[in-house]
Amino acid sequence: MVDAVIFDLDGVLVDSEPVWERVRRRYVDTRGGRWQADTQRRLMGMSTGEWASYLGELGVPGTADQIAAGVIDEMAREYEVRIPVVDGAPEVVRRIAGHWPLGLASSSPPRLIEAALAATGLTDLFRVTLSTEQVARGKPAPDVYLAVADRLGVAADRCVAVEDSSNGVRSAAAAGMRVVAVPHASYPLDPDAEQLAALVIPDITELTEETVPPARSPRILEISWGRMLVDGLGEEKDFKLYPGGGRPWDWSETGTRHEPGIQPADVEELLANGATRVVLSEGFEGRLRVDPATLRFLADRDVEVHVAPTERAVELYNTLAVREPVGGLFHSTC
Repeated sequence: MVDAVIFDLDGVLVDSEPVWERVRRRYVDTRGGRWQADTQRRLMGMSTGEWASYLGELGVPGTADQIAAGVIDEMAREYEVRIPVVDGAPEVVRRIAGHWPLGLASSSPPRLIEAALAATGLTDLFRVTLSTEQVARGKPAPDVYLAVADRLGVAADRCVAVEDSSNGVRSAAAAGMRVVAVPHASYPLDPDAEQLAALVIPDITELTEETVPPARSPRILEISWGRMLVDGLGEEKDFKLYPGGGRPWDWSETGTRHEPGIQPADVEELLANGATRVVLSEGFEGRLRVDPATLRFLADRDVEVHVAPTERAVELYNTLAVREPVGGLFHSTC
């Protein structure tokens, strides 16, 4: 279940990354600095203070505040001439806004965000708009995405983020969100960032209400005999988990216990909440069985199922949860 969709701005809604590169490169070169081959990729997603400090490390004179002010003034002049709106982006945002509340999590300073949204005609569609200038750390830290989710009043793991850069994908994933990546042809994703994305699309127009992936399944943080700790759900003995949430699981709900084992009724809730893969734990000692009828039930619905002792099941589940709408039943004893 998805409760909100949060967009990045630069590279997703406006094709501004080449403009940023041109402006910052010119600023560095004209002030005696040394622009490097990987500078633009490093800067993408940084907060204003972070990238201004980085330009100082390249040999640009002045304080970070002075550098930032100079670059932003030049960007504002570029935007006065033309703001390069991504083809089809306004229509996509309007369509998605008809299904979910929207937020914006951008690395641009507020004055440039306002100008870009005004140019796209989308200002009123975003319930929350936030710059990394307004949080402690820029991307790839999760701060801006966590703050937008909080202001929207939704759990971060029930949000989907739309990003173009490697640092942006890392930021949203670190916040616990499912990520749709729309990488710019000139700035492809790093391999590790691509692995964090639930969906990679070549063009923003491929983002529709049907292609928005389900919310991320909550991560299991700790597991020990008789105890599980799940992100956002707290501590319990056993859990039933699925995309966007979960609850404590009492294995006697359907008379499961060791025999006859996990029943079809135990897994129905996982599928009802969007799971397309299922992980079933057999307990620490492998004593909890899975009824063959349950495996047939899942196979008939083309659901991939993994059955393993609890520790291995948790490892499998957490790996799948990064990119897949996975559900699971976890028993912390036996």
